[in-house]
Amino acid sequence: MEPYAKVHEAAWNALIAASDNGPFLFQQSFLTYHQDRFQDQSWLVWQGQELCAVFVAATAHTTTEPDVLMAHPGLAYGGLVTVAKPKYSEVAAWLELLRAAWQAAGFRQLVLKPVPRVFCRQPSDGPLFWLHQQGARLTGRELNSVIDLTRPFRIGTWRRGNLRKARQHGVVVAATAADSDYAAFWEILTRNLLQVHGRRPVHTLAEICRLRDQNPDHIELWVARIGADVVAGVVVFQDTHQGFVHTQYIAGNPFGKQTGAVDAVLAHLLEVKSAHFQRFSFGISTVHGEVNQGLLNQKEGFGATAETTDTYTLNLL
Repeated sequence: MEPYAKVHEAAWNALIAASDNGPFLFQQSFLTYHQDRFQDQSWLVWQGQELCAVFVAATAHTTTEPDVLMAHPGLAYGGLVTVAKPKYSEVAAWLELLRAAWQAAGFRQLVLKPVPRVFCRQPSDGPLFWLHQQGARLTGRELNSVIDLTRPFRIGTWRRGNLRKARQHGVVVAATAADSDYAAFWEILTRNLLQVHGRRPVHTLAEICRLRDQNPDHIELWVARIGADVVAGVVVFQDTHQGFVHTQYIAGNPFGKQTGAVDAVLAHLLEVKSAHFQRFSFGISTVHGEVNQGLLNQKEGFGATAETTDTYTLNLL
């Protein structure tokens, strides 16, 4: 048991690549993009010379609570990542050792957002049961929308109407890696987020382009064009090993929304991704637990069902 250090990068990445529940976002090529904002507090669990688990966590440089360990403040989730389907007794023993290490490091509290089931090739609720046994509290619950791509799903009447509008307006959907298309979409996305939520995208344009270049098999931009103009788009994060596609960003300009271009991109993604992936995640439709009903209706119109993403708080002292 030891803290992560750069010397362990190859072993870390190999475990994530083979893991039951470690999406590509836990690879060091992704984790380190915001290292100027976060102090890594990840740990490695060894059995002899074999790395059998890691715990993904960090603290923010700007935090007012440096004794609170977050898993993970710079991602949507974190926590224990395992390989080879360990027994519960092993998971519990590892977490006990980790808790002792966190206590020795001066942490008084753990805030954990476990990897949601939709992002896991082999989900396991062992860590959640351990948290329950230790008196952890459920301190957050958001609502994600998920489609099982291995089973038939039905697009609703309203969404089908938007798809007809998109065809009538000559909307064309395609994947793109061009910087100019990313810039055009980021302008649409940023304007939408500022107008609706008063905030900017989590990633800057420069960051998402760098992450795309470092993770070319995992990050894609799909755009809808009318003529030469980008009117809507979706950035997807995907992982063939874990079996998921996730819509990280969805946005359209006023004309794109009016012509059904956003729905055209989503419908096209569902069609092409079902050949290679098992699950499709639309992302959450809640803000601090409150449902954005319009956003949720759009996702449910494509046949998505609800799955919760939770946050647990455990006192360590």
